[in-house]
Amino acid sequence: MNQGGEQGHDDYGLPPVDIEIPDDARELYRDVQAYHRELRALRRHQRSLRWRAPFRRSGVAIPLLAGCLIVALVAVMISAMLTTSSDLSPDHPSGQPDAGKTYSSVATTPAQSPATAPATTAPATTAPATTGPTAASRLPAKVISVGGRSQRLSTLRSTVLAIVPGGCGCDAAVKQLLMQAEVAGVVVYLVAPRGTSVATLDRLAGLVSGMKATQVASDHGNVLTSAYRPVGLTVLLVDSQGKVKVADRLNHGLSLEKQLKLLKPAS
Repeated sequence: MNQGGEQGHDDYGLPPVDIEIPDDARELYRDVQAYHRELRALRRHQRSLRWRAPFRRSGVAIPLLAGCLIVALVAVMISAMLTTSSDLSPDHPSGQPDAGKTYSSVATTPAQSPATAPATTAPATTAPATTGPTAASRLPAKVISVGGRSQRLSTLRSTVLAIVPGGCGCDAAVKQLLMQAEVAGVVVYLVAPRGTSVATLDRLAGLVSGMKATQVASDHGNVLTSAYRPVGLTVLLVDSQGKVKVADRLNHGLSLEKQLKLLKPAS
């Protein structure tokens, strides 16, 4: 460039330009600021494109979000089903009586169904000398041995099964039971569970002279023990319909006259 403003000779073949060089660099401040604004706007635009790219592509983000929602819904449904199933599960699914509990209420009416039987429990330390009978379904469909012959339990009606464990020290209670059953006219089966000698029960049966309605049975298969889990002297009161009431922890001073009379149907 010539100082006069006219174009000079260019040895490099570049197009002619009119360049003005300012005397002070501060005069370029606004141009520099505009340049930086353009760079920042360009970077923002590029970031926006990167964030929106998954939504602009076909079959990537939307199916992923839909799959997450489906998995969450299935998990909630399974959790609700498991919670409902645990709330509706019965306490005794096998239908067996819970003979391990001690009941304080004494039944004075005919055999009740398990759904309506009283179930007020009392601690073992405060249990009375004679525990009242409680309703307990029916006898198991199995057999015991009576006088060397098999006796099917499901055929017994209007009778008493007294489970006498070995070493229970309940001779006096067995004698009272036999006397009360004699008055009521009810047959009593003295049952020896596994570990109890039949000879011991023969001796107990002879405590009451003239008692002819007493039978001595053995339960070596622990059929009744497994079903009712007896504690001490335990009596199963079987009515005329085959329904059973259980009275356990019996000792001297028991009183079952009313319950024994209810076992036989009214004539």
